Amino acid sequence: MNNSFKINFEQLRQDNLKELFGILEEVLKAINIDYYVIGALAKDSWFAKEDIRSRTTKDFDIAVMISDRDQYFELRDKLIHDHDFVEVKTNDYALNTPFDYPIDILPFGDIEIDDEVHLKGEGLTAIRVNGFNEVYRKGIIPVQTDEEFEFQVATLPSLVLLKLIAYDDRPEQRFRDITDITNIITHFFDIESNMIYDKHNDLFEYADLDLIDYSAIVIGREISSIIKGNDKLKERLLNILKLDKHHSKLIPDLMAGVKELGLTVEKATTLLNEISDGIKE
Repeated sequence: MNNSFKINFEQLRQDNLKELFGILEEVLKAINIDYYVIGALAKDSWFAKEDIRSRTTKDFDIAVMISDRDQYFELRDKLIHDHDFVEVKTNDYALNTPFDYPIDILPFGDIEIDDEVHLKGEGLTAIRVNGFNEVYRKGIIPVQTDEEFEFQVATLPSLVLLKLIAYDDRPEQRFRDITDITNIITHFFDIESNMIYDKHNDLFEYADLDLIDYSAIVIGREISSIIKGNDKLKERLLNILKLDKHHSKLIPDLMAGVKELGLTVEKATTLLNEISDGIKE
């Protein structure tokens, strides 16, 4: 992967990002918490690198490395009492920012028990964080902004990994994750062509495929590298991609994301199989 890249906040088309990052940097450094950006903002950061326009939302998701529950609640309390963030009664992992859009603050690390985090409260108090540690160790890079901020962002294969898991946890609510995966596959070659030629040049020696097929295989290979050593997580991802398990839901959701490209069900199926094949390598 690239070592880093540079964008500006205007490219991300969200209001008050400079101010929000300023608050987060101040509070997280004060408590000695490391974090990285995931979700839509991470995808939009990669797309902005190549001036690719896509659907934008005002969702802001970060993964925070937390030692225990006290540290997590200290973070929440500082944001609420010192910076006018507001609790979300239905979700202990979300806060409303002073800028009228929410932020999800998803803890991982020593706070986990069997890949889950549990908090005492009301609403959503338990989440699964499969893959967060692996992405933190092998699947993030720094993004520099024209405002001299630097933040860590999940790589595109890391985002596919996390979105597959999130979709598997709640397919009835997370269909947009499959749309995002489709968009990532579609634009991956344009964004990461240098990396593909540098690290995966062998693909071109024995196969004459469409660029989107190379993208799917490389995404799978990069996911495999990120999760290397975690056989349980690898097995889970491969099970998610088994069409005999999710065919009734996964394929239609994938097709909804690629209908403007004119892809067939067969092609959509091939893309999923190619990601799976890349993970198996």
